[in-house]
Amino acid sequence: MSSFFRTFALYSLTAIIAFATTSEPASPFQSGIESYQNSEYKKAKMQFTDALELNETAAARHNLGLAYFQLNAPAETVWQLERAQLLEPFNANYRYKLEAVRQELGLFAGSPKWTIFVSQALPTDTWIIIATISFWLLLAVFILPRINDTKVSISLKALRLVSIAALILSTPSIWLNLRLLQTGTVITGEATSLHAAPASAAPESGTARPGERAHILDQYNHFYEIETEGQAIGWISKDEFRPLAD
Repeated sequence: MSSFFRTFALYSLTAIIAFATTSEPASPFQSGIESYQNSEYKKAKMQFTDALELNETAAARHNLGLAYFQLNAPAETVWQLERAQLLEPFNANYRYKLEAVRQELGLFAGSPKWTIFVSQALPTDTWIIIATISFWLLLAVFILPRINDTKVSISLKALRLVSIAALILSTPSIWLNLRLLQTGTVITGEATSLHAAPASAAPESGTARPGERAHILDQYNHFYEIETEGQAIGWISKDEFRPLAD
């Protein structure tokens, strides 16, 4: 693993302390930071895990990811940083580290498209509310003037434009957010085989790399059917793959 990334990880975790001063001194999160600084990475991993059980935060996911990295589990690191970025999509620090670890694993490290950033600007539930309100407003401003046989005013025209713009923005955002939650990460320590059917004895249909992103196509018993970013399709054990929405 890159010595530069390890140094950067240590520095960044130290910087987080400034944002964690409101935590209780004996909280698992604060204890995890102290253990990490003392190079007690296994202990830090357990403490950050405990902190997440109490309250999932992007900072705790980020810190747990760095602990996994120091324990030479980069694929697990990727999932933790992916989850941290899902919780705080505009955090450039998380995005940078995620791309750095993926590069270490030989995976494409390109930044998400601007459409992803727009869709993640608001929670899915909020986008649904916006889409619903916009739809009914648009329906009202088109129907009411006809019912009342009145001329459409400038304010109604403006409301139409705003409603249309909100629908255009919210509808694809809802779709993108829901699709994002149907993705996950291969968490194995090495490349693993995909199978043509949901069984370990089934013929191989491809290979999934550690830390690789994949879209969930289906699931059956203890298996997911996935399509990896390398376009391999097949079934993988749930022990080897973790959905982002987990």
